[in-house]
Amino acid sequence: MLILLSISSCSFLDSRNKSSKEKHTIINKEIIKNYSKAIAKNPNNFFFYLERGKSRQNFGDFKGAIKDFNYSFKLNPDKKFIFYRANAKFDYGDYSGAIKDYEKVISIKDLRDEIFFNIGSAKLTNLNYQGAIKNYSKAILYDESDSYAYVNRGNAKFKLNDFEGAIEDYSKSLSINNKSFISFNNNGVSKYKLGNFKSALEDFKKSLKINPKNYNTLYNKALTYLQLKDKKKACIDLKKSIKLGKEVFEDEYLKICN
Repeated sequence: MLILLSISSCSFLDSRNKSSKEKHTIINKEIIKNYSKAIAKNPNNFFFYLERGKSRQNFGDFKGAIKDFNYSFKLNPDKKFIFYRANAKFDYGDYSGAIKDYEKVISIKDLRDEIFFNIGSAKLTNLNYQGAIKNYSKAILYDESDSYAYVNRGNAKFKLNDFEGAIEDYSKSLSINNKSFISFNNNGVSKYKLGNFKSALEDFKKSLKINPKNYNTLYNKALTYLQLKDKKKACIDLKKSIKLGKEVFEDEYLKICN
């Protein structure tokens, strides 16, 4: 039997529904159009490029956003424009370029926690787990209430097989935000890895209470039931996870439950 537990490395949730997303897209298209007209009339106004860049980034046009932030900086060399460019590069997937830009603006005190967090996220995505841990730790020094920084630092520790360290960070995250289904799920996975199946099961239950449609957590819970010799409950959860859209679990269901 294949044993494969899922751990989410995504700390940010998008709670907007489809209609609000469509509305947001329409608004940004209109803003981009208006600022493009303004730039045509006054091509040396850095503010117009800056605002169009922000709207392009929200719209998903990251290359266009980077271009606009470049123009803004050329017309008015404010370091915050490099920060905006770094964010656009990060969203575009240019993590090395994003890190270079973030490092240029670390001197901006009121942005340091966010800068260190974003560098950590770029390094985590690039599989540089030790580097990610160092930067998330710096972010936490500037903002000890940042539950996301603890989650992501826990994810980096998990990747390095430091499951006890990961549990410490997930638990700290939950002490700040006890409504994070991701933290409960990841905490449960770490406990599973250490063989603490009963405690892991409780975390998966808490995660599903917050987000009952998370098929990965249902799968994790099913495998934990198997470890606890409760095949019936495991099969119920596997069936639920398949119904929620995770067809890849069908083979496991057939192996285990038929």
